Amino acid sequence: MKWRFDGRWMAVVLFAAMGCSRSTTSAPPADKMAVNRQALRKELAFALAGHREWSAAARQLLELIAQHPDDPELHALIGTVYREQGLFEQAERSYATAIRLDPKNAGAYAGRGILREVRGDASDEAIRDFKVAIGLRPDEGAYSNNLGVAFYVRGRYEEAEAALQEGLRHDPFSRRMRNNLGFVYGKLRQFDRAKREFEHGGSSDEAENNLGFVLEQSGNARAACAHYREAATENPLLRAATENVRRACPEEGTSKSP
Repeated sequence: MKWRFDGRWMAVVLFAAMGCSRSTTSAPPADKMAVNRQALRKELAFALAGHREWSAAARQLLELIAQHPDDPELHALIGTVYREQGLFEQAERSYATAIRLDPKNAGAYAGRGILREVRGDASDEAIRDFKVAIGLRPDEGAYSNNLGVAFYVRGRYEEAEAALQEGLRHDPFSRRMRNNLGFVYGKLRQFDRAKREFEHGGSSDEAENNLGFVLEQSGNARAACAHYREAATENPLLRAATENVRRACPEEGTSKSP
């Protein structure tokens, strides 16, 4: 599979890996056993979702929601499960329920923002959701990443840069945000800065391949091929680079007459 930047896909993966925001629950001692059982089942549901076992997570969550219909975490998480299964209407209802039960549930706003991006909504409602999530949890760099990606796919590159820089202030070692920022700098034609971000975001061969991509997108096919070749030479097992050489550098497959 050739390397390509797909902002919506990257945001989905990021949020799904994070799960939803968690809260702590306290209860009188007499209820401790019941609370412990509920907490264990919630942890199992979060673990299943974290491993992308969507069907198994959904079964756990539906049973828990039937017993605890006012738990916003459960509704937010099953919203993510529905979203990842392509059940967008159910996902939106679940996120809305989570927000109604807890208007400060940042994960529900972020999850709904991703849903709107995946669904391809034309409005800026996703951006508004990401901004609310950031306002509630400004220290969560992943929310700024999602906002940056939303700006990127809309061609609002300066705003994307600002959002990603804010995310990196809270999570400076995030390879995903470094790479996303590299793609933003590519669109801004700041290729030296793009190269530095790619180098922070992955191995040297991956950085060369990504730099080739942004140069190709800018119309500089010759420079792009040079970077694709460098990546493929450095790591012949990097499939994205070898395929990009074959695709973007047609002379590679042309035999010359003696």
